[in-house]
Amino acid sequence: MPIISAQQGLRDLLQKTPGLAGQKVRVEARGLQADEAIGSPQRRDFPLLQGKERLVQAEVEGARGQAFTADPLKFSGTLGEVAGMQVQRPGHQAIIIATLNALAVRLGLADRSVHCLNEEPEECAHSIAAFIQETYGAVKVGIIGYQPAILEHCVQQFGAERVAITDLNPDNIGSLRYGVEVWDGSRQTGELIQFAEVILITGTVLVNETFADLEPLLKDKPFYFYGTTAAGLAVLNNFQRLCFKGC
Repeated sequence: MPIISAQQGLRDLLQKTPGLAGQKVRVEARGLQADEAIGSPQRRDFPLLQGKERLVQAEVEGARGQAFTADPLKFSGTLGEVAGMQVQRPGHQAIIIATLNALAVRLGLADRSVHCLNEEPEECAHSIAAFIQETYGAVKVGIIGYQPAILEHCVQQFGAERVAITDLNPDNIGSLRYGVEVWDGSRQTGELIQFAEVILITGTVLVNETFADLEPLLKDKPFYFYGTTAAGLAVLNNFQRLCFKGC
């Protein structure tokens, strides 16, 4: 079945709710500062705190949605304008994702679309590792997208020899993090999927629309998106998502 994109999902929701589509609903999108997005956690190696990524936040009638991006853009307009937006750079796609997440929350279809704060990311990572252990036992875990807390808690739960991770950031590739070498996501994600028995996937692959290339490789292996970025698209595509502390 074809994967529903963020823009198509937004258009579909507006078609199903003509009363909402006809209103002059305002969408406010902007990049959040690090303290707004994640607070002040003790751990300092989150990408949000390193300036590598930002969170774009959209608001639809009081409902908030967010999306990670390295290309934050400001935007103010209507839902219809977002649905018809020309995607010329990653920041446009992030606005569409954040808006979709906000609208999905507004319609009661999704929840936990706003990033957790302070020590909650640490607690969420612990819960993710514990969930995998309780559900699948002592399995090999693959993580697509570098998230330091999730990586460390999976290593603590399963051992470094049972964890693999890929990323696209050249500053991370080839480095040893919590006893695990970070593989090159552009070349070694297939190797990671072959290694792993359960796979965790950053919602960013839905923003950059690279999941279509990953899905055939997953076959019947269980996979979960993590984080708030995937809130709306996970629901629309019936993907499983792990997000224990978002709001």
